[in-house]
Amino acid sequence: MSRFLACLGKTLKENLREWKILSLALVFGPFFIFVMYAYFGATSPSYGLLVIDRDKPVAADGGRETSAGRDLTAAWTQAAYPDGKPYFKVRTIDSIKDGKRRLKNRDADLLIVIPEEFSAFIAESGDRPGETARTAPVKNIGDESGARFMVAAALADFITYSYVAAAKKIDLPAAVEFEGLGSGRVPNDFDLYVPALLALAIIMIMFTAAASLIKEVDKGTIVRLALSRLNPWEYLGAIGLIQVLIGTFALALTFLSALSVGYRTGGSIGLFLLVGALTTVSVVAISLIVAGWMKTIYELLTVGVFPFFVLMFFSESMFPLPKILLLNFGTQAFYANDVLPTALAVKAFNKILNFQAGLADIGFEMMAILVLTIIYFLIGLWLFRRRHLRPQ
Repeated sequence: MSRFLACLGKTLKENLREWKILSLALVFGPFFIFVMYAYFGATSPSYGLLVIDRDKPVAADGGRETSAGRDLTAAWTQAAYPDGKPYFKVRTIDSIKDGKRRLKNRDADLLIVIPEEFSAFIAESGDRPGETARTAPVKNIGDESGARFMVAAALADFITYSYVAAAKKIDLPAAVEFEGLGSGRVPNDFDLYVPALLALAIIMIMFTAAASLIKEVDKGTIVRLALSRLNPWEYLGAIGLIQVLIGTFALALTFLSALSVGYRTGGSIGLFLLVGALTTVSVVAISLIVAGWMKTIYELLTVGVFPFFVLMFFSESMFPLPKILLLNFGTQAFYANDVLPTALAVKAFNKILNFQAGLADIGFEMMAILVLTIIYFLIGLWLFRRRHLRPQ
């Protein structure tokens, strides 16, 4: 125990001495929290909607003028999220050519053309026997491969159907009920990214953990440690414990940064930190593999960037990835990127923070992280011994 405590103190002092790497690990997560908050505006997304209103108003009963095109444009303009932000930024234009140019330049997401006979269609009762019902199609124009176009078109179409049904006093052919799974608070893009951004704080521990190991190799002191009475498990345990403390602190700091800009959760903070600590151990195991390939700090800060980016991108910390199924464990699916413990951590964080999941709900993710941690630790230990502790 005395040797372990001595090694623990030595490791802590060395991490504090390398304050630049330590500072980077601590501020990396909060930095991206603030960057993504500024990028998304911390509000629900608004979609650029261009409207060409060719509708010709008609006289209705009682001498009133029906201008359905204008009323429908007003309905699109007034549609809003529960937080009051409108669904659309509506702009009226005159030319389809101008509208297509704006769509190609990403200045808008959707162009809608209201036909000339739209008001006549709305004003018509539609109950004359033997007559074919008048049609007045509203035309959508946009990039069908773009996700924003698809969402904007779906929202606009729903508002159009609702407006037409109310104006013509007809019932929609189907009723849809909604049951929420989350906290009841409407999440915006920033909220959905927070679990992945929290994982970034843990991924950065790869540098501090690997640096603690490679430093001994770089200085040549790893040989003296191997010849001393210090047990390898005591040495790795001391480094691992310090890194778990650093990783958990970085995770908590990143989470507090998210709270400071408006993120809210009803999930268990203790369970969230427990998953974070377990994931930090897994990153330390990956760091042992990285340290087994490198001999200097210079190599870590150059070549070591590659495994860091693998963890960052394939853990879905920057953007969603296609789901490539590897195995099914009952009702649980194990995808290709789940071979990275941090990818599983992102899923667990999302369940805990956005869906108030309990320990039973994330049992599969925690067990998978634990199994992967053991596998990576054994691989890293074998590689580190073979590379740096084998007699020359």
